[in-house]
Amino acid sequence: MIEAARTRMANLLDCLAAQVGATPVTARELGRQAGLEPPEADNTVAAVLALVGLFGVLRTETTTDGTPTTAVVSPQAAYFLRGLASYLRSGHEMLDNWERAGTVTGPYTDHQVLAGPQFLYLAESRRLSLDPGAVPLREVDVVQVVVKARRRGRGGRAHYLLQYDERARQYQLPGGHVRTTDADHRAAAIRELEEELAGYHHDPDRDVLTNLGVIEAVQPSRTFGAVTAYRVTFFQLKTASDRLVLGPGSHWTREEQILDPAFRIGQASLNVTALSQLDATLPGGLKGLPLSIPGHLHRTITEVIRDRPWEVAGLAVGMIGLAVSLLPFLL
Repeated sequence: MIEAARTRMANLLDCLAAQVGATPVTARELGRQAGLEPPEADNTVAAVLALVGLFGVLRTETTTDGTPTTAVVSPQAAYFLRGLASYLRSGHEMLDNWERAGTVTGPYTDHQVLAGPQFLYLAESRRLSLDPGAVPLREVDVVQVVVKARRRGRGGRAHYLLQYDERARQYQLPGGHVRTTDADHRAAAIRELEEELAGYHHDPDRDVLTNLGVIEAVQPSRTFGAVTAYRVTFFQLKTASDRLVLGPGSHWTREEQILDPAFRIGQASLNVTALSQLDATLPGGLKGLPLSIPGHLHRTITEVIRDRPWEVAGLAVGMIGLAVSLLPFLL
């Protein structure tokens, strides 16, 4: 039964594709060409035209007596319809890998763009761009924590701590989803800090979380692809500790880069949509926030190597050369 339905649908798409360059035809005529009985044609053709029309391949006109007719907008659109018909007849899937969570930014490989979540992300991004008031497909309650500090060797400029999200393939503030087991949003923020920052343990006598406000942000999810309504509760961490042990996914970002949508850390972008909205609500913006950590943080050897690879490489080569030159005196 399903195979017969696929064949009827494929025949209908082929008949529709044949209308390229021709006079637009009625739905009843399309059904007749596809071999459908009139009662079936009325419903089936209308449903197919509505679905295929989402791809922008059709042009609709109205006759003098008010009857709607349909044509195909271009040869490329006709090839697309014939391609869909071939997929139906073969039973092959156009999209796959729906179980895989996470999307990437372009340029894309053929495999990436036809992965289900990636295709969904692109389609949902377009839906939101065409309709800023588009209805979100999901709602998420999250917390994020601002950690602001000055670092030695950086001219005293303020930096903000970001964490890499493996599934979204983006950097964002420390934080995450509020769980049903969390007592409240503050408890969720503490849990996320202890999970994401290596060696961090929240001490109420030393650490304070200040609520900065709640931001409602709508954007496509980089994990699931769907347009999502995020309710983000922001906190700022203030601690009396003079050190913060970070994990491999941590990165300090300069104040002038934290809200720049074009800024990249390696190939990864920043997820700061809600943070940008928060910045507009704070007196003096993020720049007006106090430091989270007293004094200046020391940079680790790993950070120095990452930030200044050529200088470190030159120093290493120089030290090796010095050692080699001293060997004759030591032997």
